[in-house]
Order: sequence, then structure tokens, then C-alpha cells
Amino acid sequence: MTQEQTGYCILGVTRNGNKFRPSDWIERLATVFASFGSTQRLRYNKLIHPSVYDGLRCLFVATSLAVIDPAGFDFVMDFANSNQLQIKQVGLAQAAQPLAIELSDVA
Repeated sequence: MTQEQTGYCILGVTRNGNKFRPSDWIERLATVFASFGSTQRLRYNKLIHPSVYDGLRCLFVATSLAVIDPAGFDFVMDFANSNQLQIKQVGLAQAAQPLAIELSDVA
């Protein structure tokens, strides 16, 4: 029995409610951790990927990324904090999985 993965959803909205620009920042950050699969399609890492939370686009960052890649986790969280983005602590079930992108099975 596997425990539900917990993490954070970094929303594309600042703490004062403004939309964060550029609009593709989520994909840009997620691509840093992505790889190409055997089908030559971009595969986001299951620990950090674009997602949806409460109807808003977000970047899901698994808590376990802090153990597996501490520098990567710090980079993403520092980016969110320095740009005053809203961060919600969630379980993976609360963050909808992207439909058009294959998620990597490799941590």
C-alpha cells in the first residue's frame, strides 16, 4: 500500500492576486526536471510537473524532491517566494494530473 504523495502547488497568482507573467513560467520550470522518453515525447518528472489546483494552473512540487534533489527543490521554492507566488500544501490527489503529458516513472 503506497502512501499518497504530498507536496506543494505553486499557483500562477501572486499573493496580492495578480496573474504572474510570463504565462509559460510553469512549463519553463518543469522542463528543467523533464526528460525525453523512448517515444521522443517530453516527459515531466512525477515529482515536479504542471498541474491544476482549484481551477488554476500550477506547478506541483512533491515534498520528496527536497530529499532527492535539495538544490532543485530550493531553487523552485526560492523562485516562488522571491516572486511572491501563492503556495498551497496539497496531496497529489488534490492536484489534477496533466492530460496531454506523460509523467515520468523515474524519480
